Amino acid sequence: MKEQSIYTLIDLSHPLIDRLPAYPGDEPARLEKINDFARDGFSNFRFTSGMHTGTHIDGPMHMTKSDRFIDELPLERFIGTGCFLNAARIKVISCTPEFTSAIVQGSIVLIYTGFGKQFGSEEYYSDHPVISMELAQVLVERRIKMVCLDTPSPDKHPHDIHTYLLKNSVLIAENLTGMEKLLTVKKFEIIAFPLRIHADSSPARIVARILE
Repeated sequence: MKEQSIYTLIDLSHPLIDRLPAYPGDEPARLEKINDFARDGFSNFRFTSGMHTGTHIDGPMHMTKSDRFIDELPLERFIGTGCFLNAARIKVISCTPEFTSAIVQGSIVLIYTGFGKQFGSEEYYSDHPVISMELAQVLVERRIKMVCLDTPSPDKHPHDIHTYLLKNSVLIAENLTGMEKLLTVKKFEIIAFPLRIHADSSPARIVARILE
C-alpha cells in the first residue's frame, strides 16, 4: 500500500541505476547485485561512481582552491525557499528584469531549460544552455544557497561560471529532472541533501516540497 504524505513532494532526481550516463570522460555508474537471497541468504548491491554522475551537488572544492569537503558544510545550506526561473528554449540565460525580480535573497534557485529531456544524449553534454556572468553575479549578490539546473553544467570550458559561483559560496546542483512539474507552482521549498561523504561533491536526492 502506498504511504500517504501530509506534504506534496516532487522528486527532481534521476534514479541511480546501472550504466547511468556520465559526463564525457567520466566512467558511467555501475550498480551490481553481488549477493542474491536465494543463493546467499541475503541481498546486497555494489555501487561504483564518481561524484558528478546523475543528479549531484558541486561543492566548493570541485573547481576552486578550497580544502572544504562537502560533508563539512552546514546542513542549512541544502534546504531553503525555492525560486523558479523559466528559461525554456533560451541558449544563454541572461539577467532579465523578470529573473532578477524572482530571485529571493538566501533562496535556492531552480533554472528550468527543458533540456533535461535530452539527458544521456550526446547533445545533452555538447549543446546545453549556459548561464551568463551577469546572471551569476546577481545570484551571488542575492547570496543564494544553491542554483539547480536541468543541464549538466551552468557553463562550458573554461568553466568560469562554475569557479565564480563556487568561489562565492553558491553551490551548483546539476542533472535535475522533472522541473516542469513546478511551472505553475507559486510557493515551494527545496530539500537537496548530499550524502555525508568526505569528497568534493556528492550525488543528491533533490526534492521540492509544495507549500501552497
